[in-house]
Amino acid sequence: MPKNLSLAQHKFYVRVRREKKVRDAERLFIAEGTRTISELLTATPQSLLALIQTEHSDFPTVPSEKVFIASSKQFSALCDTEHSQGVIGIFEQPTVSPQTLFKTLEAKASSVVLVLDDVQDPGNLGTLIRTAAWFDVDAVIASGGTADFFNPKVVRSTAGSLFALSLYRSASLKGDLASLQKIGFTIYGAAMAGEDFLTTSFSAKTALVIGNEANGISEHVCQYLHKEITITGNRNKVESLNAAVSAGILLSRICLHK
Repeated sequence: MPKNLSLAQHKFYVRVRREKKVRDAERLFIAEGTRTISELLTATPQSLLALIQTEHSDFPTVPSEKVFIASSKQFSALCDTEHSQGVIGIFEQPTVSPQTLFKTLEAKASSVVLVLDDVQDPGNLGTLIRTAAWFDVDAVIASGGTADFFNPKVVRSTAGSLFALSLYRSASLKGDLASLQKIGFTIYGAAMAGEDFLTTSFSAKTALVIGNEANGISEHVCQYLHKEITITGNRNKVESLNAAVSAGILLSRICLHK
C-alpha cells in the first residue's frame, strides 16, 4: 500500500523543485503529469525515486514502496503548473562524463550533436531537447549559460524525452568544440547571414550550434565554426525565427537528407 508523504520528504522535494543547487547536488529532478512520467518510466524505470500522488492511481511498473500520497497542500507546493494531473515523479538525473561522451562520438562513423550557446528560455530548451530526440541526435551539449536541463519548465517541455539522448553541461564550450573538431566533426552555426542550409552539404559527423535567443552565437564560439548556415525567409515580415523552430528545420535537413 502507498505511504503518506512525510514532512521531511515534502520539504526536501520542494527544495529539489525550487533550487538548482539542490537538484545538482542530489542529482534529482521533478517531472509532472501522466504522459511525461510514463515516457520517463518506459525509458529507464530504475531512475524513479518516488511517485507522489494526491490519490492512488495505477502505475503498474512502479513498486508500491516508491508510491507516496500527498495532501492537497503538500502537492500544490510541489507543482510547477496550475492544473496538475495529480501525479509527480522524482527521478535521478541521467549523467554522462565528457570522457565517455567523446569516446562514444569518436567511434561513430556518422553522428549529429546539437550544441547550445546560452539558450536561456526553459521552454525553448525543453523543445530543443525533444526535437533533437525526435531526429535521433546523439547528444546535446550546453554552455554554462544555457538554462538548466532539469528545471521543471524544461522537463515539462521535453514531454518525457530527457532520457532519449546524452545531455552534457559543458565546463568549456570552446574546449569541447575543439574536441569535436579533433574527432572529425564539422561545426555549423545557425546565423542570420550564411550559406542557405538547403544547398549545404553536411558532413557525416555534424555539430549544429544554436545561439542565444537575443544575441545569437557568441564571438568566442564563432571562431570554432567551419561554416555559418541560414534559413531563408521573408525578413520583411518576420525578423527571425524562434531558436527551437530554427533547430527543428535545420535538424530535419541534417538528419534526414545527409
